[in-house]
Amino acid sequence: MKPIETLSLFEDLNQELIYFLADLQPNEWLLPSPINGRTVKDLASHLVDGSLRRISMQRDHFFEQSENDLSYLPDLINHVQTLNQQWIIATRRLSPRILVEILKKYEQEVFELYSRLKSDDEALFPVAWAYQDRSLNWFDIARDYTEKWHHQMQMRMAVNQPLLMSERFLTPVYETFLLALPAHLDRKASDYRDHLLEVEITGEIRMRFSFINKSSQWSSIENNNVNFDTRITIPASVGWILFTNTDLEKEKYIHQITITGNQELAMAVLSLTTVLS
Repeated sequence: MKPIETLSLFEDLNQELIYFLADLQPNEWLLPSPINGRTVKDLASHLVDGSLRRISMQRDHFFEQSENDLSYLPDLINHVQTLNQQWIIATRRLSPRILVEILKKYEQEVFELYSRLKSDDEALFPVAWAYQDRSLNWFDIARDYTEKWHHQMQMRMAVNQPLLMSERFLTPVYETFLLALPAHLDRKASDYRDHLLEVEITGEIRMRFSFINKSSQWSSIENNNVNFDTRITIPASVGWILFTNTDLEKEKYIHQITITGNQELAMAVLSLTTVLS
């Protein structure tokens, strides 16, 4: 895997978050987000949770004891979602101002922590949604970047504020997400021997990702203008919504996606999930 550089984006992404939250009216904090059952305030609290947990574990080496075997991905997802919900419920008694003050401090702490890591060292945790048993720091950091980015987008959607869809912010999101596609297709669509697949992202950015199936295993390849058996073209404004489960009614986006070739394989691509939900 070619490393994806996201560290330089954290401070600007965090600043955009603070500006956005500081401008919210009291009633806007309680508006429903695209995630069922969670308000804008709940998502802000969730970002606090992620940063505090990261600092506690990776800086302070403090880990919650768990007797559960979390090696099975569905069990890990259930465990993470339980922790998330417990935190959100507990922090509903906190004021928005308190949440913003915590975010100002600890989002910066997370950035400083990541800045001290060697990008090619093994990460504290693997990127589970990419089906990895071990990951390098650069991938774990990129994963966290996409986490912070997409939750901020969900909050912005809830209050009809502009999304951060510039090439600078958006390109590494898709680069990171599509790293998981070969392993995903190995589990969802392995029986396509010698099949060439292209995934094109269009709109705010233009990117092409190429993959080949050899011996029932998918891998990424350089795009050399070869003739692809299946091509799927996804608007940049749509792909992230599908991949992060921001909207579970995925069928309503199909008309915006162009598929040439194998429809079943294309639907497997669209089922890629880059969050633990």
